[in-house]
Amino acid sequence: MTIAPLAETHGLTRDTFVNEIVPKGQPIVLRGAVSSWAAITQFSDDDDLASYLIDGAGSDPVSIIRAKPSVAGRFFYADNMRDFNFERGLLPFAQFINIMRCGADGDSIYMGSTPMSEGFAGLSNDFDMPLVPAGTEPRLWVGNRTVVSTHHDASSNIACVAAGRRTFTLFPPDQVSNLYPGPIEHTTAGPQLSMVDLDDPDIERYPRYATALESAKSAELGPGDAIYIPPLWWHHVRATSDFNVLVNFWWRDRPEISREPIEAFVLSLLAVRQLPEHERRAWRAMFDYFIFQTDGPPMEHLPEELRGILGSISPARAQEIWKFFTGMMR
Repeated sequence: MTIAPLAETHGLTRDTFVNEIVPKGQPIVLRGAVSSWAAITQFSDDDDLASYLIDGAGSDPVSIIRAKPSVAGRFFYADNMRDFNFERGLLPFAQFINIMRCGADGDSIYMGSTPMSEGFAGLSNDFDMPLVPAGTEPRLWVGNRTVVSTHHDASSNIACVAAGRRTFTLFPPDQVSNLYPGPIEHTTAGPQLSMVDLDDPDIERYPRYATALESAKSAELGPGDAIYIPPLWWHHVRATSDFNVLVNFWWRDRPEISREPIEAFVLSLLAVRQLPEHERRAWRAMFDYFIFQTDGPPMEHLPEELRGILGSISPARAQEIWKFFTGMMR
């Protein structure tokens, strides 16, 4: 099946990104967004770029994962679902690069999500991204031909290719049931995974996946390109070169007073999911009105001072809500 291409843009300003792109909640390719990075303009040769990264690395070892050729680069669960099909380890960054550049005996090898301030402080100022909030931490990902299985993140994300090529395949959040998600407490690297192999889907076992593919979008990125991925969009990432470098930026588009949505989600497993169906429907109406605000801001029929914890949420009201909640737990 042919997957539709993802929308693209070029030359975005921060104002346009914040006011026009983000509110739509749709992913988009940002062609040439980081083409001015020194890693691209000054170190286009893989060996030179590797040396540049080694020079900027700290002395502490980095976390790596490594899988045998038989898994074809796809880091995933082992057949028993209790283990994984790869091994974890710690290596000095220079040693990791040397192993990878020497072919890694055909293995897939990967260093993922390493904060610049922790592992590459010498390079922290070399990867600017004006579209994200000030102070957003860049993270470095380096590897050979690898596959990151379909997963979602809770944060907004801009991922930027500094070397190699990567193919991103994305699915909207509303396709969750068609992606057959795995557990959330036992994962390869934190985010929840889809159990379906994008490259070899077992449609007989996962029949609804065919519907998910109808909504999928795909894009290939090269050096200098970036992609914006909104929260909870599922994405599969294939690195297709022998040497791949990606820098990403995660951030939260929410007030500091907000708590993590996953906290409410997990608590709802105990508080809502086990109710009789008619009660779940009743609570869905409550959530729609008060939380998702499907009929507009709730409680507008009352004066602000009488809305209690259901009114608009200021820092002071956030404290009231938390006090009300913890008081219920006594």
